[in-house]
Amino acid sequence: MKKFSAFLISVLCVTIFLLSFVYGYYFINKKINNKPNSAKNSIDKTNDLEIVREENVISPNTFIEKEIDYSECGHTIVDTSKANEEIVNKDEKDFREYIKENYPNTKIIAFSSQKIVLKEERNHLCPNHYIVGESEGKIAIFKVNENGEKILDKIFKDYPLSLLKEVDQQKLKDGIVVDNEEELSDVLENFIS
Repeated sequence: MKKFSAFLISVLCVTIFLLSFVYGYYFINKKINNKPNSAKNSIDKTNDLEIVREENVISPNTFIEKEIDYSECGHTIVDTSKANEEIVNKDEKDFREYIKENYPNTKIIAFSSQKIVLKEERNHLCPNHYIVGESEGKIAIFKVNENGEKILDKIFKDYPLSLLKEVDQQKLKDGIVVDNEEELSDVLENFIS
């Protein structure tokens, strides 16, 4: 009789345990599925405010990397900066429209909330060049600006072109493009010495 009582108590405990497990699983699972703010929603409701979560938007910490290829000299300049206020909070679609309207020659290579990569091709010299040329009949140095335009930097008033050979005068009238200050010094030495 003692064995039968122990067996009956064991069966009863296991049955109660199984029923409580099934009951808890069924009703808790039902509550989770009926919850209005489940993890599937992308809207948080806190104090009657709705905050829409958009993961892929431009923030003030987004880096903009712009790669500019200059076809005339073959150089590539990469400029990196942080996003300006004008583009902060734009998603990829809005940013593509913004670039299309404001910078039609610029292509978007990559877009993420951390980094945007842009590429542009320009058909002139890059700003790293100097041009030795002629201004007011004198030898002059020009710099190249972002738009490829020559900007007068210095005129050598003591060195008129008329003192040079005609071949050299023509070279200076056409403009001699140099890549750096060292080459600039070499070219000037040939004409000013």
